[in-house]
Amino acid sequence: MIPMITDSQRQEFADNGFFVLDEVFSLEDMNALATNIEAFQRRHEEDLIAKGGTEGISRAGEISFTAFLAEHDPTVREFCLRPEFVAITTQLLGPDTDLYWNQSVFKGPDGAKEFPWHQDDGYTPVEPSPYLTLWLALNDATLENGCISVIPGSHKRGLVPHLPSPIGLICHPLDDPDQGIQVPVKAGSLIAFTSLTFHKSGVNRTSGTRKAYVIQYSHAGLRNAKTGELLPDKIPVSRNGKAES
Repeated sequence: MIPMITDSQRQEFADNGFFVLDEVFSLEDMNALATNIEAFQRRHEEDLIAKGGTEGISRAGEISFTAFLAEHDPTVREFCLRPEFVAITTQLLGPDTDLYWNQSVFKGPDGAKEFPWHQDDGYTPVEPSPYLTLWLALNDATLENGCISVIPGSHKRGLVPHLPSPIGLICHPLDDPDQGIQVPVKAGSLIAFTSLTFHKSGVNRTSGTRKAYVIQYSHAGLRNAKTGELLPDKIPVSRNGKAES
């Protein structure tokens, strides 16, 4: 079913910086997508081990960020261009949208660390901002296996300073009294949030892997906010409100 964003969801997005779209995709869809993604993730995990266990913010056996899946796999690319995403992005961003970034995030069992509070814009500021992050649960994201948390309304602060750390950029301390709200979702569900919304993920205390696919969409013609340069090679999603063939 093609999602239609309700007035209530639009208001929630404006006020809180996020909302949930429950079970947009079937378990069959998620299992098929996960099969494709897992092949890339396994190779990335092997590469991490060969490099000593870490690369950037990925840590072997604990958490891995495997990017550019749609650019390297036609089946994953086709998924990112499905009518559901055309509908969501054009309703929230406007008629001309691109796929900005995509990566799987696999959180392994018994990891020792939370992934810290950050804004997606903190990693690479862009214009126009904010863009749209769609956090897709490939399997159930629960309180026990490290679902994400958000701080409602935090997007209204604009882009805030981020401090570097070995586990990622940090924009809000983990010992601050305000630790937001946890957002568990079922497989096939999406959490839609702005690239300025503070979010983090918890520790996976289960024996399984929490699997997510993070798909980020932007207005067409996105530029690096620091240099003004057009970001190249983005995959068109819609033009004039219609799917870009």
